[in-house]
Amino acid sequence: MKVLVTGAAGFIGGNLMEHLASSGIEAIGIDNYSNYYEPSMKYAHVKSGSLATRIQEIDICNESVVKNLFDSFKPSHVIHLAAQGGVRASKINPVPYLQTNQIGFLNLLNAAEKIGVEKFLYASSSSVYGDRLDAPFKESDVLSAPKSLYALSKLSNELIAKHLPLKQTQRVAFRFFTVYGPWGRPDMAMFRLLASSLLGEKFKLTASTKVMRDFTYVDDVSNVIESALSIKAEHLNPDVFNVAGGKPFTLDELFEILDELDISIDIEQAPIDPLDVKMTHGSVAKLETSSLPIPSTSLREGVIETWSWINRIEAEQLRAWFEYSR
Repeated sequence: MKVLVTGAAGFIGGNLMEHLASSGIEAIGIDNYSNYYEPSMKYAHVKSGSLATRIQEIDICNESVVKNLFDSFKPSHVIHLAAQGGVRASKINPVPYLQTNQIGFLNLLNAAEKIGVEKFLYASSSSVYGDRLDAPFKESDVLSAPKSLYALSKLSNELIAKHLPLKQTQRVAFRFFTVYGPWGRPDMAMFRLLASSLLGEKFKLTASTKVMRDFTYVDDVSNVIESALSIKAEHLNPDVFNVAGGKPFTLDELFEILDELDISIDIEQAPIDPLDVKMTHGSVAKLETSSLPIPSTSLREGVIETWSWINRIEAEQLRAWFEYSR
């Protein structure tokens, strides 16, 4: 097995690269170190996991470079995590969501088919479900129009994977639900809550405390992806899986956990962001029936681990990451 991981210097990608290394799986990673959030955070993540020698700086939008990489490394499996993230940012600057998330995706998928990659596993998102209340969300649900360009870009990936002529590469999407943990993106709520506490900054809440999120710890996500590498495909039909904690929490409940752990946060209510959905809650039944691991880290355990990690970051560095993503 030879694995290529895209977005390997990012939050989930870096975590997964460490998992693969500890399992003795041959893997190389690529990343373009985009400036969506402070690039120094990605370099620090790579350095902390001793991943620098196994990650190349490559932009997946460059079709010829992608082709040359596939021709030279000849991966048997691809795990595609590279993407422009962020629901709110997609409204401000839509270009990367069309380039990286769609053209880049197509470049990789074509390259994978050309050399006969066995499996193409890729990141989708719970945002494709839109603002619905008929939870838990199931992979078989009929999807309505997404609420953001980011969500649309992820749904379009699933459609491309479904309809692009398929020869020999199995295509599997993972719809991630509110992934958090060490090295989490600094524009996401969990990072900003904990960093606000350490730095003595106000946390601007742009949602109701009643919104619900199906928090999923990053190690659990990596376990699912790694396990999916070795499960033999019974068919080549494109497939989709939710990767979720399986139990949503309100922000009020998250704040209670933080309070119990003596993590003090000065919360300031800001205008509600209309792009925020009211609830995410993913069914994990399909993971179970497919013999894939069910995410099991409790929210409390995950917060403790993330709090422990963020306390090890030097204050000056933490502030730089925090301020960059304001």
